[in-house]
Amino acid sequence: MRALTRKLLRDVMRQWTQLAAAALVMACGIATLTMSLSALTSIQTARATYYRAYRFPDVFVHLKRAPNSLVDRFKEIPGVARVQARVVVDVNLDVEGLAEPAVGRLISIPNETPFGVSELHLRKGRLPEPGRGNEVAASEAFVTAHHLELNSTVDAVINGRLEQLRIVGVALSPEYIYQVRAGELLPDDRRFGVFWMNRD
Repeated sequence: MRALTRKLLRDVMRQWTQLAAAALVMACGIATLTMSLSALTSIQTARATYYRAYRFPDVFVHLKRAPNSLVDRFKEIPGVARVQARVVVDVNLDVEGLAEPAVGRLISIPNETPFGVSELHLRKGRLPEPGRGNEVAASEAFVTAHHLELNSTVDAVINGRLEQLRIVGVALSPEYIYQVRAGELLPDDRRFGVFWMNRD
């Protein structure tokens, strides 16, 4: 055995506590990295599965006014599997317990299920029935923030008229996992809610 090797072994024996501590720190770092990568992979897989199951669209197009005939033209674009036209409008809400008006985003849904894209996951109740213009399904975050129940009502100003919306369902949507109004950074579930109602 060479002299340098013997010296190395002596140094290792004398400083084994420092070496053990360094090895432990490295092991903890590798374990943390492995755990973080596993968690990230799990979250990404769960997100992809949720988006696929509820048919979250890959592309959104916002138009001020457009004829329904555009839907057929969009379907002809190579690579487009499904197209859904809908009406989205923000309205003022009068909610009991709030001094100032809240904002509600009304989103139209087709009369038949499944919708084809942007499916809803019902947590409670049912979807609005065709022909009942005042029925809505509300986002769970808004309902929870205001302690609302099925058949609770919320007043909304729609096209200059005061309408009473009756909550018949509580829903989740992949589009509104993080429910934030345009121009804001943080969610405010008391002052912003999403409501789905029949297109008619």
